[in-house]
Amino acid sequence: MAIDVETTGLNATTDEIIEVGGVRVVDGEIADTFHRLFKPSRPLSDEIVALTGITNSMLQDAASIEDVLPELLNFIGDEPIVAHNAEFDISFLQQTCERQGLSLRRADGLCTLMLSRVLLPTLTGHRLAGIAAHCGIETGASHRALDDATTCARLLEKLEQAARQLPLLVLQHLTQMAGLLSEVTADWFIRQSESVMREKGDDIPDTCEVRDGLVYSLSGMPNAAGPSQARENNSSGHGEPIGAQARAILATGGKLSEMLAGYEAREGQLQMVEQVANAFDDGKHALIEAGTGTGKSMAYLIPAALYAKQTGQRVAVSTHTIALQDQIEQRDFPTLQKIFDDKLTLAVQKGRNHYVCMRKVKAEAAQLSFISPKEDIENLMSLLVWLVNTKEGVREELTGSVVKRAIWARVQSETDTCINKRCPFFRPCYYFRAKARGQMADIVVTNHSLMLANIKADHRVLPKYEALIIDEAHHLEEQATKHLGGEVHAAQLAFLSYRLTRDKGKTGILPELLTYFQNTQSMPLAMEERLHKAQEWIDEIHRQAEVAFQYLGALVPYGRNEQRLTDELREHPDFLRFSECMSSLRAPLAALAELGRSLQEWSKQAATDEEAGRIVDAAGYLDQWLQGVRLLEEMTVANPEMVAWVERRGAQRPRYSLHTAPIDVSDTLQRTLFEPMERIILTSATLSIKGRFDYTVAQLGLRNSAENEKLLTANVPSPFNFARQARLCVPSDVPELAKMSSADAAAWLGDSLYQLAIASEGRMLTLFTSHQMLRDTATLLRDPLRQQNIAVFAQDIDGSRTAMLDAFRKNPHSVLLGAQSFWEGIDLPGDQLTTLVIVRLPFAPPSHPVTEARHERLTANGKSPFWIASLPEAVVRFRQGFGRLIRTRQDKGVVVVYDKRIITQRYGQTFIQSLSGVRPFVAPEQEVLKHVKGFLS
Repeated sequence: MAIDVETTGLNATTDEIIEVGGVRVVDGEIADTFHRLFKPSRPLSDEIVALTGITNSMLQDAASIEDVLPELLNFIGDEPIVAHNAEFDISFLQQTCERQGLSLRRADGLCTLMLSRVLLPTLTGHRLAGIAAHCGIETGASHRALDDATTCARLLEKLEQAARQLPLLVLQHLTQMAGLLSEVTADWFIRQSESVMREKGDDIPDTCEVRDGLVYSLSGMPNAAGPSQARENNSSGHGEPIGAQARAILATGGKLSEMLAGYEAREGQLQMVEQVANAFDDGKHALIEAGTGTGKSMAYLIPAALYAKQTGQRVAVSTHTIALQDQIEQRDFPTLQKIFDDKLTLAVQKGRNHYVCMRKVKAEAAQLSFISPKEDIENLMSLLVWLVNTKEGVREELTGSVVKRAIWARVQSETDTCINKRCPFFRPCYYFRAKARGQMADIVVTNHSLMLANIKADHRVLPKYEALIIDEAHHLEEQATKHLGGEVHAAQLAFLSYRLTRDKGKTGILPELLTYFQNTQSMPLAMEERLHKAQEWIDEIHRQAEVAFQYLGALVPYGRNEQRLTDELREHPDFLRFSECMSSLRAPLAALAELGRSLQEWSKQAATDEEAGRIVDAAGYLDQWLQGVRLLEEMTVANPEMVAWVERRGAQRPRYSLHTAPIDVSDTLQRTLFEPMERIILTSATLSIKGRFDYTVAQLGLRNSAENEKLLTANVPSPFNFARQARLCVPSDVPELAKMSSADAAAWLGDSLYQLAIASEGRMLTLFTSHQMLRDTATLLRDPLRQQNIAVFAQDIDGSRTAMLDAFRKNPHSVLLGAQSFWEGIDLPGDQLTTLVIVRLPFAPPSHPVTEARHERLTANGKSPFWIASLPEAVVRFRQGFGRLIRTRQDKGVVVVYDKRIITQRYGQTFIQSLSGVRPFVAPEQEVLKHVKGFLS
């Protein structure tokens, strides 16, 4: 019995049902339907009308739900309700019944939203319409009750099919876990299990393996041959220079031309290949700026592959974004394999906590009970299903709605909690599978953070490589700053302390450890007493740490989010109280550190693998927690080479965190990265300022390499004709938005963006530097544009970045408002994007603690922070934003900058001169609108 209700709002107590649709399915056919509209006690809001398409006039002559309720309940009968987000629909039906003194015969229902999250865990979203499209279900009008009820009924059939594809053992586990949630849901899984037992028995598919009661996929298991042997057999020895071979592959008439119909060699790509190859051949570093459309990934991958095959030495490629990693793996590498006759191997390496730990999944699932949170049970059910089909066992395959961050933190792979060869899942472990693939690969693709972690860990994290390519290199300083610093969050410390012990020692890892070993003789002498004492210490340190964070939070002035810990502020009474708090904890911290070492030693003597796992988990979580507390303690003493600051987020229930970062990373990068290695290629579309690399060379610690002629530089222009394809427009009468309140600035901006969106018929991306102005503008812009059939998608309001981009692509008549992450990494070619708006030049706030400390050091050295740091950084960001517009040779569009400083200030020319061939059109706003409309038409 599939049911759907449409309502006046989201609160079942105060809002009302305006439509009910019901569908009864028998043997796969619709046997009966129910549909009624109901007149509410007050008019519908514009939002509900827009969402459902139901208008007040449609409900004018409708009956009240009280009159029809007995008929509806009779239609439902004794059958359990099936609904998408059943909790919502059932709660409204229950509230309506209670107001009439009636009741649903069965309040327990079957939720297709929950089942889809469990059985289809890798879908990017689980809205009814999206899942229906994925499953090939024809749908009617979205958010209309009968159509949605019909879709829900059909979806349940598809979910039954999905469940019956699972091994019987998995379905039996799901049945047990579902029994902790709902009798109806457990019965449904029992029926699927019975069907599988009749048709397939308890066989495990060839693509899977079962170990210790857990079923997992065998995808990505490495070959049995040793890694070094596999690579040496593919080595071709030294031949002609790499540059000549690479140019031959990319030239018209070359191997790539034979493979790709209509292929044309690109001059810029050939120029870049030459520079990369020279760096490989001569043993030098290279800084290569490659404009949009150059084809830079293939321009470095082909020489890298040739170098790896000729020398037998591995090449690493580091990127900033997952999107670029995916592009290399899924789009570029298949082409490379064809070029090299399938004799080239590539592996993607991610940070360890991206991979799932199967031992932890099994342990967490085994500990579930009737008092476990509903969300935890559903998340772990999803993980059991995902393990059957996962390709790599990485977090990115799942969505946040399927497995919440807190659950993933409990099942992720970690060095601190790994028992290595004692683990029953050591051989098939997804993390070690990835490491093994990396050891056999010619090219390893990783990210900046892991590459830096590898250097910090003396190259024990990644497979050994002899050459490195850093793409998206304009992010390297930022990532190095983050990686070489540290941070500790009050909420994170609380989470870890609660994992260790809570409820006065009744639950948590340490009490569970004590309970587990209570009836064994294997616990070392005095360990029980030490564990009990440790719980007291953890409780005490946790309380003191919360007080310490309160003292630090008090240092942040009202109206600000962060406060740098200067020498002057370290004399403040609240900071002194913070220091006193931390100094009182040194003895228990030392004792807990010693306990952690004792636990590690004990784990080596454990009688069984399960015992070892439980002990190591306790030691690992204890060490993670101690690391955070130690960082808090370290902040009591100033470090002249580091900047430290406190952050406060939220007003009513503020969340505090403490951060530290190096003031300068250039020396560290020079010493640990560029001096030890001979061949490092750094590339990006934005590395130069007015054609010069001075800023990047100084920023990244490449001065010595440049002075010793160990550095090649090249600026490869984009193949696009920006002078013909793009227009840069600056309204000369725009007010100074920075000097206005956010509300006033949004009012002016909203009106102008409205006119611009009409002129460009949507297809517009607006980039903000202020989240507050973005939200205020979205509020003012949404309804007026909706009346013009132009949708507005706003960051922080309308879903995740991925979901918003997907919606924007599917709806050409729409406007996208974004900040920060939307300035780069977005590919919207053709007519998907024709108008780009930059509200303010993207200068970093000078008040940020790291920026402030760096500027002070530059000033002390007699240098201008603005010209040496602020301006170059803003120009790079500006160029990244501008690069969102023209993505192919056929693209055409306009960039409108609402910041007059680009034409009124002397430094504004630096922005303009960094854009190839683009000259600004400066005129009053109305003239700009006419120019935009004329150019786009």
